[in-house]
Amino acid sequence: MPTRVLREPVIHFVIAGLALFALNQVLFEGPQGDVANTIVVDEAAVVQFVQHRENLAPDQALAQWQQLPDAVRSQLVQDFIQEEALYRKAKVFGLDESDYVIRRRLVQKMDFAAAGLAEAAFEFSEGALQNYYTIHQAEFEMPAQITFTHVYFDAQKSGPSTALNRASQQLRQLNAEGVAFSNAGQYGQRFPYHLNYVDRSGVLITDHFGPDFSEAVLRLPVNPDLWQGPVVSHHGVHLVLISAVTPKRVLAFSEVRQKIVTEMRLAEQRLRSLAFVDGLLAEFVVQIDPSLGVAQ
Repeated sequence: MPTRVLREPVIHFVIAGLALFALNQVLFEGPQGDVANTIVVDEAAVVQFVQHRENLAPDQALAQWQQLPDAVRSQLVQDFIQEEALYRKAKVFGLDESDYVIRRRLVQKMDFAAAGLAEAAFEFSEGALQNYYTIHQAEFEMPAQITFTHVYFDAQKSGPSTALNRASQQLRQLNAEGVAFSNAGQYGQRFPYHLNYVDRSGVLITDHFGPDFSEAVLRLPVNPDLWQGPVVSHHGVHLVLISAVTPKRVLAFSEVRQKIVTEMRLAEQRLRSLAFVDGLLAEFVVQIDPSLGVAQ
């Protein structure tokens, strides 16, 4: 009886089919686990990535990819690998759609998950906060600030020497008449920027007047009743009435403590999020097509 069964053509067909299936699995499919954890990066995959991300037509995406410099290509490939890894991990959660919008949502969910894992309440010792403050003191420096008004003489219209002479004559009049801060606009010529500068930083003064003027005016003594100058800028000549100067200073630890806590938490969150993604990528084998010219 068994011998007759083995002679049946149907049985031969089934056995041949099983053999072909097994051969296909060995030669072409490989172990299922390896396929699931292998990310193959070739030109077609990267171009499709560019196409969807930039909302381009296929030929436009190909042309853009071919014109990119090597450094940008390498970064783009890394972005693709990270997105693919996040996408596959998201599929493990039971969401499996081929639509690219869904894909991006899944990746974003995994990004949020990575951030969520890093959002635990971080507690830092006072010593750690003080150490951060010491290392980053330059970031907590307040620049010098100055409050002044000025009378302007345009050197481009009248020439530098004429502007300087007019300023010198005007200086005597301003001080003789005791012209107040609020009345400065009645004298001189129209300035391209402001007439009054109240609690302005040296950076802004340099931007409006030039570095020579900024350095000179910050060195002058504070006297709200005395017009001083002439002081030359890259616009012309100025007479200044300085009512206040606040020297640059480093904010005290107590003033920036909460800012330090926030910055340290953000830094720790970034580190943990990167560690999560690195750990995720370690689960995959990445195969980059050599023809892409991108280093592994």
